[in-house]
Amino acid sequence: MQRRKLLQYAGLAAGFTLGKIPVWASAKNQFSALAEENDNILVIVQMFGGNDGLNTIIPADDDRYYSKYRPKLNIPKSSLLKLKDTTYMNPALKTGINNGLYGLFSEGKLAVIQGIGYPNNSLSHFRSTDIWLSATMPINDAQRLNTGWLGRFTEKLNGDVLPEHPTCMNIGNSSSLLFQGTKGDLSIAVENPNDFYERGKDILSGDAVIANNSNFASERNFLLDVSVQSNKYSIIVKKAFDAGKNAVTFESDNLSKELQLVSRLISGGLKTKVYLVSIDGFDTHANQGSDGGKHADLLKKVSTSIAAFMADLKAQKISDKVVGMTVSEFGRRPEENASLGSDHGAASVMFMFGDAVNGKNYGENLNFDKLDKNKDFIYQFDYRRVYDEIMTKWFKADSAVTKEILSGRFDMIDTGIFSAKQVLANQSEPIVSSIIAYPNPTTDGFVNLKISINKPSEISIQVSDIQGVNLRQDYPPRLPAGVHTLLLQVGNTSGIYFINVITNQSREILKIMRL
Repeated sequence: MQRRKLLQYAGLAAGFTLGKIPVWASAKNQFSALAEENDNILVIVQMFGGNDGLNTIIPADDDRYYSKYRPKLNIPKSSLLKLKDTTYMNPALKTGINNGLYGLFSEGKLAVIQGIGYPNNSLSHFRSTDIWLSATMPINDAQRLNTGWLGRFTEKLNGDVLPEHPTCMNIGNSSSLLFQGTKGDLSIAVENPNDFYERGKDILSGDAVIANNSNFASERNFLLDVSVQSNKYSIIVKKAFDAGKNAVTFESDNLSKELQLVSRLISGGLKTKVYLVSIDGFDTHANQGSDGGKHADLLKKVSTSIAAFMADLKAQKISDKVVGMTVSEFGRRPEENASLGSDHGAASVMFMFGDAVNGKNYGENLNFDKLDKNKDFIYQFDYRRVYDEIMTKWFKADSAVTKEILSGRFDMIDTGIFSAKQVLANQSEPIVSSIIAYPNPTTDGFVNLKISINKPSEISIQVSDIQGVNLRQDYPPRLPAGVHTLLLQVGNTSGIYFINVITNQSREILKIMRL
């Protein structure tokens, strides 16, 4: 591989991004084990621009909504969808298969979280988006927010091992702060699996690894490792796309197409844990419309796309392992402006959807009696409370991990957003508690593989080269609980090799160098 191609790859020219994570360490990939026992998936729908929460979930029984704050932008009460005694939904959200988001709410599969936000809300699109994606409250306006909460979470659980399947995927052609870890981007960006596959073929390396400790060798070998992993991901994504299907018809707008792709990849067996899709246009400063118009059209797209997505998953009997949520950088001001629009505000509304969601209304209506000094709505729920519950309840992360990711613990909203009956618990004791290989590097191609096993198990051991070609696969006798040392041959020539120790619960990967 030419240096230019390596640098192009490192610069994300192939549409694939991945942080600089060394793959030679033997740290346990907790997400790999989690994927075996808990195949839960999160889909995030990002609503760029700042969604008008007041015209999404409407306090129609408060006359001030009509008389003082939204005299021209109000939604007529006669057309609203009643959720509970004094809470109403925009009629646009009844659009789509099975009555759209309103239908999901009626089935108990949509959580409506009112008053979502954070302290001292920023009115800047860029800054507030960064705060939502990073889950970090900056101490001042100058503080840079360089990592995303899911980037840090993925980095923590992946450890030092690149997973077999991409953990996070952004549907599109760019990266997101959401997936940035301390060492780089922890996601892949895929717009078209066929194009992604074709680009992946261009970055497969046939170069030999440099077997010395120089900085040049380290950087070059890393790029070779990542190029191989990129090619593997492009193949894995293409296989899942080809194997998957859609069981319902989606609309032709971009958000529907993105969720259609996500559903097909899940159907095809891709083990990605987090998907990010997006829709823009919510910065409705002018001509927002009321019962119909620009904002209503956007809500219709959100409703139809999510409803089709959930119906597709349900038809294929895979809806129980997927939940989704909407995020938007802020809400809008209570009072409409002179341009028949609404300006940047603070607290808004969030939706969570899925079979495992405890579907109901959370929080009180946006309250005109509780406005801040800027005359914006004061938040009821810190958005990080939702993130905390996603990590601990849906992904079964230890509370200590969540505390580190969010720089603190956040209580559940009400009794919790997730239904205890639906959430798949990851309670099994891991089969492999530790694994090391030595000597590493090896001069003769042989290493001792030391495995600590918690319970009697059958394992398989695969050895592959840097091209991903399997050189051998061994099936030792069923091993009792305890520590076992196995003599294993890697390759006959100098280079990088990978040992995969596979159980019915997890896959552990070690990188071995033969001098």
